[in-house]
Amino acid sequence: MLLLFARIIRTEQFSYIFLIWNLFLAFIPYLLIKNFKTEQHKLLQVIIIGTTILFLPNAPYILTDLFHLRERIAAPMWLDLILILSFAFLGMVFFILSVNRLLAISNALFNSRWVTSGLKFFIMLSSSYGIYLGRYLRLNSWDIVSDPFHLAKQMLSSVFNENCYKETFAVTITFTIFLYLVFEIMASLKQAINTQQNELS
Repeated sequence: MLLLFARIIRTEQFSYIFLIWNLFLAFIPYLLIKNFKTEQHKLLQVIIIGTTILFLPNAPYILTDLFHLRERIAAPMWLDLILILSFAFLGMVFFILSVNRLLAISNALFNSRWVTSGLKFFIMLSSSYGIYLGRYLRLNSWDIVSDPFHLAKQMLSSVFNENCYKETFAVTITFTIFLYLVFEIMASLKQAINTQQNELS
């Protein structure tokens, strides 16, 4: 936020003010799943988990805001790069925390490694597809309520239209691999830190 305000003061422009909204959307799934309780009504649990997964693509989506990076006279590119990466990094933190919470809930409810692994794959794949829908088709998470027929039409076209499906699969698969990579790296770092702490204790 300080970087953004510094840029606004320096340039007298609000070019990247949208980052605040994008970060707010990235925070929603974390806020939702953080308040999940195993003693809640089953319907409420389903709504919380479903809404979390629905909004989850908004967290890693901020990485694609790097597409806006251009050489500008108003501000140096290094400032814009650090600014966008700062928001994107925080968005990825919310993503990892939310996925960790979802997987922990899966373990608690089903106590099955296969179910949890399947859920992880579904989350990574659906989030990556959501990134594609948001960045390339300019769709939003709330379109499922505000305009579900248009959303369904666009999704079907992105998968089955011969002019679209190659880009759809390329972007979705690439981001799925990337999200898996980031998530597993963070899991490995967490395990390494815990090991070091146990060795010192």
